Amino acid sequence: MSTVLTYLEDTYKFTDKAHVEYVTNDERGYYCVLDSTVFYPQGGGQPSDIGTIEAKGVQLPITFVSFVDGDVRHYGDFSSVSLEKGEEVTLYVDEARRMQNTKAHTAGHLMYTIVESLDKNLIAVKGYHFPDGSYVEFQGSPSFENTETFIAEVNTKISAALNEVSSVEASLITPEELAVRWSNISNNLPPGKPLRVVTIGNLHPTPCGGTHLKSLNELKNVVVTKAKRQKGNLKVSYKFE
Repeated sequence: MSTVLTYLEDTYKFTDKAHVEYVTNDERGYYCVLDSTVFYPQGGGQPSDIGTIEAKGVQLPITFVSFVDGDVRHYGDFSSVSLEKGEEVTLYVDEARRMQNTKAHTAGHLMYTIVESLDKNLIAVKGYHFPDGSYVEFQGSPSFENTETFIAEVNTKISAALNEVSSVEASLITPEELAVRWSNISNNLPPGKPLRVVTIGNLHPTPCGGTHLKSLNELKNVVVTKAKRQKGNLKVSYKFE
């Protein structure tokens, strides 16, 4: 089976009902697989959600969530209650953590689409949208000569976007549509997940399965702090609030 990813429908949905498929364990520990989930599994440079699953009146802490072969694994201690296949449970996502991670991801998208628009030689290939130490790595040879000047230009564009642009839109798309509309897409998109495209204002759309804000108005600030060459790529670090 494949877990239905209901978090794709609404970033701001923090609780939902689901049904148990099975409980088992791996090298990380015990985990529960459900028929659907609002928990975001770690991936795409974004940390997993945490929270609780309520079953039979018992709150079960969920400490990590992963996506493996179409199933979302909710890791936690399930020793205090016996979960049976088909049993209805209630999911509660930690709202503060979800929104912090969401801000980090949207801020990263804003930054790297602006970088790519300013320097056509650079293509984002890796994002680390964790709140502590956020960065995006770009492949290609930068066309700029002065790093500090380029950072200042990027930050000016980011500031303008935060003041002028508000909408962040996400829509599901088929692999065929994606290939036709964007020939420069990454070839390492995660298998088994619905494909989704995120568009910030009039910046170019990008494939992404992470959680995103509805509006840039929810970001107070996004600032590139440094850019340096690392293992052949350009690593651009940023902060947000």
